[in-house]
Amino acid sequence: RIQILFELKLTMEKRIQQEVGDMKPSEVTELILDNCRASTIEGLTDEYTSLESISMINLGLTTLKGLPALPNLLRLEASDNRITCDLDAIVKCPNLRSLKLCNNRIESFDEIKPLKELKELSSLDLMECPLTEKENYRNEIFHVIPHLIFLDGIDREGNMEPDSDSDYDIGDEEEDDISGLEEEEEDDDDDDDEDEEEEGGEDNEDEEEEDVDVNGERNGVAEAEAKKKEEDADGPPAAKKIKLADSSEPSATNDAAAAVTENNNTPTSPDENSALNNATSVNNANS
Repeated sequence: RIQILFELKLTMEKRIQQEVGDMKPSEVTELILDNCRASTIEGLTDEYTSLESISMINLGLTTLKGLPALPNLLRLEASDNRITCDLDAIVKCPNLRSLKLCNNRIESFDEIKPLKELKELSSLDLMECPLTEKENYRNEIFHVIPHLIFLDGIDREGNMEPDSDSDYDIGDEEEDDISGLEEEEEDDDDDDDEDEEEEGGEDNEDEEEEDVDVNGERNGVAEAEAKKKEEDADGPPAAKKIKLADSSEPSATNDAAAAVTENNNTPTSPDENSALNNATSVNNANS
């Protein structure tokens, strides 16, 4: 059954064609070729000049011969294969930072020595390789590759390796991200300041309108009070004065009429009757 499944797997060359599709080899930055079928590297050429990451887990590789020169390759994973030697082929990738060769058949320190030429190599993983059972394994590897930082996910002081390979070194991309965040924060602060200024301007306009309304009301009340004072000082209108003057004139005549009315109940002499009639005539003429 295992043999049948193995035969059904795509070859490495066909898998590369499938992954690349319509892209040009020079445009490809990552290849994931896990679980395809190959004992040696096939279909991968030096045309992949932009390639940064390759994963070749469980292909059945016995050697890394045939690995082309890849100047921009940073990460190479070839775990769960049957690689025993020929690691010097990796030296053609001078910028390699992370190399994972877990569960392979590497047995001696001499097979590791070519890796010391990779000056950018900071992480090497050889877990489940027979070499890890050797005495002084860790000290010897760090001695062979002095610039190595992490071996099997742990550094010389026992600190764990970061989860992401990109965390080994803070490069220009992280610095750009930090500066970009700072610029975004500054832009947000400027926008907040502008919003506060606009709100402050609106508040000032509202306060000015309220002041105008209050002052207008106060001025209106003051004008009304001043007008009332002027009217009080001038006295009642002319029409009222005339009426009052007219109503005060017949007072003497009314008194005489009242006296005549009172005297109507008493006998009078002829002279008194004549005087009384004259008073009544005058009163009727005035009315």
